[in-house]
Amino acid sequence: MLKYYLFIFLFILPLPTSLAQAPRTSDGKELIYNVSIGSIIGVVGAIINKNKNEKLGKVVLKGFCQGALGGYLTFESKRLVRLSEEENDWKLIWAAKLVNAAGTSIKENAALNNNFWEYWHLNFGFSRIELIAKEKLEVKYKLMPVAFIYTLGVALQSKSKFELKRTLQNGQVIFSNSSDLFEKYNTLAATYPGVIVYKSSEHDNVQLIPHEVIHIFQANDFSVTESFLRKPLANMNAKSKTLNKINSFIHYDFRYVPFILLNNLEFKNSTYYYQNFFEREAGYFSDTFDQNLLK
Repeated sequence: MLKYYLFIFLFILPLPTSLAQAPRTSDGKELIYNVSIGSIIGVVGAIINKNKNEKLGKVVLKGFCQGALGGYLTFESKRLVRLSEEENDWKLIWAAKLVNAAGTSIKENAALNNNFWEYWHLNFGFSRIELIAKEKLEVKYKLMPVAFIYTLGVALQSKSKFELKRTLQNGQVIFSNSSDLFEKYNTLAATYPGVIVYKSSEHDNVQLIPHEVIHIFQANDFSVTESFLRKPLANMNAKSKTLNKINSFIHYDFRYVPFILLNNLEFKNSTYYYQNFFEREAGYFSDTFDQNLLK
């Protein structure tokens, strides 16, 4: 079983790089990428979570269609981020967050082999609010441990300041920091699991946050891989009442593993900053990417 999941992971790992080799980008290319990722991972997850009495063709078709729909909504959420930057309107970035949550939820349902309306969720930092609409409406809170650890680490840094206004406006946990780490890594802002940090002196740079929000959305693109853990976790929970109770309040946010690996691989294979697909997409949807720089 472990070899099977490893094979699936290695199959998905090269997808972003192979789908986005060209240095230039456009709405058309971004649409193809987001829909492709949604449909492919939706199919893979649906096959993994297929019930024994279900026909494979039906499962594949459902996973593909739902994954593609979720991918399209993800694409539109990123376009809304760009519009929010152009209009300087925080309401639009909240609209982008809600559309992204809907798209991600549909992709997760596809990968879980569920109907697309059964489970919905909204992430805020390390918190995950779930709305279950399968039989009766039910709301659940779950903590995401990876995002929690990173957020705590950022919060405990001596020069970190929690930005309440920006957090509420953007729907993301945001800190500013006055340390010299930004100079060391030649950057003005950074995204960690569940939290955004920017250089304090760049407080008036309105393009910083939209760029980092896209990175949050990019990590969400890989949240559907967490559905591959449903059966192993169910087996573990069945063997331990204590573990079953604990896991009812936890969502294991392992999406950052493929995201960080792929991001590092892109940087390793890039000569210029925006040759990294993830930075190119974030720059494109936050109006910080000049395609003329690649001429």
